[in-house]
Amino acid sequence: MSWLWGSKQKRKKVEKNPSPVITRPSLLDAFDDYTEEVELMHDSRLFGPEDPKKISENLPARLYGCKWQLIYSTFHHGISSSTLLRASREYGGSSLLIIKDYMGYVFGAFASHPWYNPEPKFYGNGECFLFSLHPEFVMYKWSGKNNYCQMIENNRIIMGGGRGIFGLWLDEDLLSGTTQPCETFDNLTLSHESHFKVFGMELWAFHDGS
Repeated sequence: MSWLWGSKQKRKKVEKNPSPVITRPSLLDAFDDYTEEVELMHDSRLFGPEDPKKISENLPARLYGCKWQLIYSTFHHGISSSTLLRASREYGGSSLLIIKDYMGYVFGAFASHPWYNPEPKFYGNGECFLFSLHPEFVMYKWSGKNNYCQMIENNRIIMGGGRGIFGLWLDEDLLSGTTQPCETFDNLTLSHESHFKVFGMELWAFHDGS
């Protein structure tokens, strides 16, 4: 069953391999004359009614008008970082990671590139961002202070860094993680505390219909 939420967007073709050059993300404000709807191709266990709209207004312009496809969920696929990473690698392109912890906080990250990199080093570009959905919506865009956007290390998912800390870090078992203020996104702690236990997780990709 698909759900639709209104959002201002401009339809553009998806680029499966965006340039790794660090650039500030395009803002939706430049497309105020256009109206588009966000369509989820699957039900979500973590999104609130207005969450897709809020996030879509901060996505890069190349993804406006795309359908959102659920490619991994702990509720459907079990708890497995290997399954999540394989889904991202096989689908390709950008993705949206949503996490709910046992304190009821919902937060996540937008990754510009697939979660696949043979070498344990940072990659991705300035389209990446972190965000909090519940208890309140807060967006943390790339600050430009460093290029530590995203990384895979021994099946551990990492977003943002600097001075030995990470904006978001998920253990390889996907059962726990940490979140701390980092220079990459100038973010606050996304959960109630820096260490959290994962209640559920979803990974969404973007489908342009081609």
